[in-house]
Amino acid sequence: MSEPDFAILVMGVARVVTDRLDVAVARAGVEDMRPSFGFVIRALAEQDRTLTELAELLAVTKQAAIKVVDDMEERGFVERTPDPDDRRAKVLRLTDKGKRVRKAALAASRRMEAELRRDLGEGDVDALRGALLRLLERHGVLADATAGRARALW
Repeated sequence: MSEPDFAILVMGVARVVTDRLDVAVARAGVEDMRPSFGFVIRALAEQDRTLTELAELLAVTKQAAIKVVDDMEERGFVERTPDPDDRRAKVLRLTDKGKRVRKAALAASRRMEAELRRDLGEGDVDALRGALLRLLERHGVLADATAGRARALW
């Protein structure tokens, strides 16, 4: 049998990472997480934001952002509070549930890297990180990754 092509290999790894994150979030007691919520949680973990700021950061329309935010608010991941600088606007912030998801996902990510370092060694993992960074740079999304963001694909 031949080795999988590059795209299948990368997508297979992405699936493993996603599954591990899902398990970590479920173990943290959150059963109603949706994939699109992760983009918002990551963005709001940095700081509270208005809907407009969130949409711009994630490169989606305000309509797409509000649809996800409404669902997240209904499920208790985010809350809207008055913007102290603009009475017309609301600020989005993570609830304790949203923060619990972020903490669990970040811990799982760190565990996965630690496992690889233990299994493969520092040099191989550093080389893998370097290759992934170069791939992101080549496609113009390194700044997003460096800032802890991934593109929202809603």
